[in-house]
Amino acid sequence: MTPGQAILVVDDDDDFREALCEVLSEAGYPVEQAGNGELALRRIAVEAPGVVLLDLKMPVLDGWGVVERMRKDPASAHIPVLILSAYGYEWESELLGVQGFIPKSVGMEEILDRIRRIAGPPPMHH
Repeated sequence: MTPGQAILVVDDDDDFREALCEVLSEAGYPVEQAGNGELALRRIAVEAPGVVLLDLKMPVLDGWGVVERMRKDPASAHIPVLILSAYGYEWESELLGVQGFIPKSVGMEEILDRIRRIAGPPPMHH
């Protein structure tokens, strides 16, 4: 992840999304957020994030739709995607061509740990 690139958190669960954004920014990562897939794609088109954390079940456009559209577009095909879901779709994440699957049940510390492995260390150290 290059400095200045944000982690984009895409989830329609406001409480979970806010909590995760807080954990990430406290860890030193720049964070952007979107409440559904359509908004996420719009944000990605404006500025490519370093990593996308993506919920699967969302209104307007779900996670599968987001990944499909991202992978078809040369501008976003390379962006790493981590699926964050309350449901066990791990096998599907392989089909989707994403970088990983994190069950929401693991808790924030584990989620942060998995994100670090994909995103690398935070760009800024306080």
